[in-house]
Amino acid sequence: SGTPIVVLADFEGWLVRTTDLTELDVAQVEAGASTAVRVDAIPDTELRGTVGGIALVASQSRGDIVYEVEILLDAQPDLPLRWGMTAFVDIDTN
Repeated sequence: SGTPIVVLADFEGWLVRTTDLTELDVAQVEAGASTAVRVDAIPDTELRGTVGGIALVASQSRGDIVYEVEILLDAQPDLPLRWGMTAFVDIDTN
C-alpha cells in the first residue's frame, strides 16, 4: 500500500522548473519569453524554450526570496534527456 507500481511519462515535451529566480529579476520576466537552457550532462548543446509560467507566490531559499518558473522546451527528440538532470536557464528579458 502506498507504493507506486507504474509511472507514466510523456517524453514528447520537456518541462524545466527553476526555483532560483530572485525578487530582483522576477518583474522583468514574462510568460512567453525566450529561454536558453544548458544541461550539465549535454554540455555542448543549447536548448531553446519559452517561459510557460511564473509562480505568483514567493518562497525562501538560502535567505533569498525566489520564484519558481516553468520553461517549456522546444522539441528535442534525439537528445538523451532524463528527469532530474541539472539545467541552467537564461531568460530573455528584452
